[in-house]
Amino acid sequence: MRYDDLGSTREDKIWTYALLGSGGVLLLTLGPLLAQWLADVPFVPFKDLLRWVGELDQPWAWVARPAVGLLAGLVGAFLVLVDEWRLEVHDDAIVVVHDRDRRRLAREAVVGVHLDGRKVVIEGTDGRRLFDKRVEAKRDVVIAAFRERGYPIESE
Repeated sequence: MRYDDLGSTREDKIWTYALLGSGGVLLLTLGPLLAQWLADVPFVPFKDLLRWVGELDQPWAWVARPAVGLLAGLVGAFLVLVDEWRLEVHDDAIVVVHDRDRRRLAREAVVGVHLDGRKVVIEGTDGRRLFDKRVEAKRDVVIAAFRERGYPIESE
């Protein structure tokens, strides 16, 4: 059965891993150089700690720091992507996905859908909010997915 998946695309996931991984490499590679420079600035606190970090300049550290930075960046990207909320918009229901948890919202329970910034808000009967989280899909894609399937979307 076909449905619209509102969440990070494959390209978004690749960029998340690439940017956080390279950011970790860059931060831990250049960290001691930056710490040495900051230790000489008069108004910066924790000068002893900065000097200690700046002294981590042995040859083995130039290999270990980028490797640890890459690993930390990739773990960070994994944690960011696991924690994201996704919506699967079917004809008869909306499935809310968070990590391995799946919650099904029957179409009859959905009274209205609107966007509040980057958040998708799904209203149920009696004023109950069935979903109120940020979704990593573009605004136009979210609106089109709900309109295509005939859900009462209130945002334009």
